[in-house]
Amino acid sequence: MHSAEQRKIAIETFAKFDHSYADTIAELGYPTRACLRNWWNEYRDTGEVPIGKFTTNPRYTTEMKRRAVEHYLEHGRSLARAMRALGYPKSREVLGGWIDEIAPGQRKYRGPNPKRDPVPVERKVQVVAELEARTGPAAEIAERHGASRTAP
Repeated sequence: MHSAEQRKIAIETFAKFDHSYADTIAELGYPTRACLRNWWNEYRDTGEVPIGKFTTNPRYTTEMKRRAVEHYLEHGRSLARAMRALGYPKSREVLGGWIDEIAPGQRKYRGPNPKRDPVPVERKVQVVAELEARTGPAAEIAERHGASRTAP
């Protein structure tokens, strides 16, 4: 999508180059021939630089977003469960964005904790050495170091 300023520059360049589509596109690097032709025709007919014809209608209303976030918060904080119950949105990323926007800090994160500091290499080496020496079961060694037995 090109801004109104870009459209204006393209129309002026097109007129300056004696209505040469190829020269205008080569000079600016945009738009396509059909797009430039449409902009020029609209400018010729109205005398104004064309603005985008398509205004985006939001796919989901504010009420729908609010309802989805409320459902998420009230029913176990599961993205999949909320999406399945409501039938929308179609992606976890979209619902997650709504939650972060409407109820910041309320989103439940699963998997690795992004807020936790990385484990130093020295500590990893120590744990692996203990596992190699097998001073006890792997589950006990992992528990002693605050990790799961299967943690990498």
